[in-house]
Amino acid sequence: MMKKNIGENSIFKTSHMMILISLSLFSVLLTAESFLMGWETWMVFILGTAVLGCWFMHLRNILTSYQRLWIYSILMMIMSVFYGIHLTSTFDLIGVFSVCIIMSTMTGIKALINMWQVTYYLILAYDLVIMWDQKYEFDGLTISRILLHAFLIFVAGWISRIVIRKWTEILNQSKDEIENLHGATTRLNDFLANVSHEIRTPINAVIGLSDVCIKKEDNPEIRKDMSSVKDAGKRIAEQISDILDYSEIDMKKLDVNLEQYMLSYVVNDVVTEMAYVKPAHLELIVDVDAACPAMMVTDVTKLKKIMWHLISNGLKYTKNGGVYVHIYPITQKYGINLCIEVEDTGIGMNQEEREHIYEHFYQGNSGRTRSTSGLGLGMPIVLGFVKALGGFMIINSEPAKGTKVKVSIPQNVIDPTKCMSLSTKDNISIGAFLQFDKFSNLQVREFYNVMVKHIVQGLGVVMRWVETSDKLRELTDSMKLTHLFVGEEEYTKNTELIEGLTKTMVVAIIANPNFRSVPGSKTKILPKPFYCFPVATLLNQDPSVAEDRVGKFMCNGVRALVVDDEPMNHTVAKGIFKRYGMVVFTANSGAESIAMCEKNNYDIVFMDHMMPEMDGIEAMKRIRTVLTRRHKDMPIVALTANAVSTAKKMFLKEGFDGFISKPIELSELERVLRRVLPKELCTEVFESEEELQGSTAPEPEPAPEEPAPETVPAASPEADKPLSALEQLETLGIDTKTGLDYCQRDEDFYKEIILQYAESGLEKQNDAEKFWSKKDFSNYAIIVHALKSTSKMIGAGKLSEMAKALESAAKAEDEGFIRTHHEAAMIEYKRLTEGIASVYKGSAEAGAVEGNEGSEVMDFFPAGEVMEFAPDKTGADAKGGNDDVLEFLPKED
Repeated sequence: MMKKNIGENSIFKTSHMMILISLSLFSVLLTAESFLMGWETWMVFILGTAVLGCWFMHLRNILTSYQRLWIYSILMMIMSVFYGIHLTSTFDLIGVFSVCIIMSTMTGIKALINMWQVTYYLILAYDLVIMWDQKYEFDGLTISRILLHAFLIFVAGWISRIVIRKWTEILNQSKDEIENLHGATTRLNDFLANVSHEIRTPINAVIGLSDVCIKKEDNPEIRKDMSSVKDAGKRIAEQISDILDYSEIDMKKLDVNLEQYMLSYVVNDVVTEMAYVKPAHLELIVDVDAACPAMMVTDVTKLKKIMWHLISNGLKYTKNGGVYVHIYPITQKYGINLCIEVEDTGIGMNQEEREHIYEHFYQGNSGRTRSTSGLGLGMPIVLGFVKALGGFMIINSEPAKGTKVKVSIPQNVIDPTKCMSLSTKDNISIGAFLQFDKFSNLQVREFYNVMVKHIVQGLGVVMRWVETSDKLRELTDSMKLTHLFVGEEEYTKNTELIEGLTKTMVVAIIANPNFRSVPGSKTKILPKPFYCFPVATLLNQDPSVAEDRVGKFMCNGVRALVVDDEPMNHTVAKGIFKRYGMVVFTANSGAESIAMCEKNNYDIVFMDHMMPEMDGIEAMKRIRTVLTRRHKDMPIVALTANAVSTAKKMFLKEGFDGFISKPIELSELERVLRRVLPKELCTEVFESEEELQGSTAPEPEPAPEEPAPETVPAASPEADKPLSALEQLETLGIDTKTGLDYCQRDEDFYKEIILQYAESGLEKQNDAEKFWSKKDFSNYAIIVHALKSTSKMIGAGKLSEMAKALESAAKAEDEGFIRTHHEAAMIEYKRLTEGIASVYKGSAEAGAVEGNEGSEVMDFFPAGEVMEFAPDKTGADAKGGNDDVLEFLPKED
């Protein structure tokens, strides 16, 4: 045990070098004393050669460290013997041997302590014999010194052995604690994986069904409430994701999934997400250098989260002003370093807060009175992701002066062309009507100045800017503009003037997302936050054919097969996918999906992972075999609640074409659809086309559903007034409030889900009995796992807890626990399903509810939907014929 501790413990490792250095110094001193005292010099040369040999072994790492330690110690003992056999050194031995015993204590080897003691007593005995033979006078002082020295060596050895024993006990205890911590960490990892799946599944229902209900609801107050529910669900999903990311970083299990990406898509996704969380009174300015390569390689998910956390952190600690994001490249031999600088006008940090910023769960204003929300994991997650991607991060901040964070991440370049450019510059003439005194914060004005100059330089165009309506008239009268950018307030105060300009030029209003121009307006609205890509997109459009609204991504007529063993997940998926014009079909198992793919043609398959009997990976591989036999190809996308960073890499490695985690992020869904679907199946539908389709296009054919009888609530024989269906469910022990919360208080949806629960009850009971009788713990765990989730979703908390216990027992293969509790759970399950059936008397109307949804389409704003700029009249890149019209010119080469 001690030998192993020596090899592993840093305290004992230092003893190797200490003994070797002491050995070298001792040999030098011994050589000097030998020449001075006339001792045997030949022995000195032998010992010196041995010391050189020890250094050679150390430098070349010959033998093990434990073996070398013994060689050094034995050589030190030989030197001590040579030193001690001379009578002039008899009473000096106590010092040499005490030091050697102390050094040997640090090795943790008791045998060395014993050997030093024995060696000392042997040398002392030898010297006493020589002294006796030479008639040395043993007076009282001499005898007392000899006894004292012998006693001191005994005490030194005794203390050293106690120290070694205590050290050993502490090390063994620490080792046990470390092993326990490793075990706890492993269990925590498993727990978090289960948390990811268990919590994300109902959160997916909350977010997805909220979206569906918002689209169907006309009452603005209810729509507002549903939006609040959706936002709360997203916030929970983000916090779950943060906890998982932090855990993977902390356990050093972070996996990097490299993939090709376009910077414009990443920035668009982040900006679109930030638009929903940015406070209205704050400005977000995103400045992307056009020199950034169009396509690079990195872990896109981590890059997005880095940007998200940095920006949201800046917004969180900023009360007035805004946040400026600057993205630019630094060329390197391997490609580029992608630099992301995020600067805010917030409260800043003092030195103590800067020192603690990387600590987990740390927040600058933490405590009961803190004014900001969050878990305090943002910056540790950013630092962990940046390090995983091979980059670094620098933070500069002062109290009341804001914070500036710079991140640099190495990138391999796939397409070195500029990330944004214009197809033609000859026929473009740009004007800007923006009054910048509306921004009280001078830093915000400067941020806009810098961004506009970077856009002008990057695109190589000229921008002419005016501040008043009179000067705008003079500008438009004196020269022909093709594009005019106007602020929201400027448009509101000069509506008639600006609407008149739309006849001769493209007018873009930079406004908040909820802004609407006058009815019939031909202006384009660029919602904030403002950044460069929508500018390039707008300038690249032909004004003679440009649509009044930016297109919505659609997949009209695409036949999508959703494979999931949970009917409720089918409902959520249908509600989302139908917005894109897809025709949605469903399969309840991997085997069913294979059979459907053998008989029918689909354009895409969305596959769940954890399913009974055959998981999603096996089903995907068998579908691939079917397609190969038919000489066809079809994208198959993993759609699962597994959200750990290694999941995506695992699914793609297994052969999936894409990966989408639950809850479904629409931007990520669209990105995957654009990548995996053939281009001819993806379209951009503009408002005029959408209206036309809404009046003439037939509704996509839904997946076949079983006919559903009408609902007839059961009457209570003991009550004068019949109980409602929900009240009868309460008598069964079902918490209908919880179930309705999962369904966004939509009773029709709840009714559909609870009927699906009851209808699948017999089949799932039979499956559970079958797998239990076969002692097939793996499939049994899947069945009770599904029962746990669905029971919780409808409000059957008691059965959900029973199923949860059975799932844990199945994973541990605890046959005794299952034997004791399985029957009770099945009886409770049967009681509930039969009770639900009696309440509704089998009158499920799920198909009718679903059939009324129609073909819904999600509204999306154009990529990069924000705009505002602030010219700097003193800037080096600004020129003007007078003080009223300012020209931003492209940077001259």
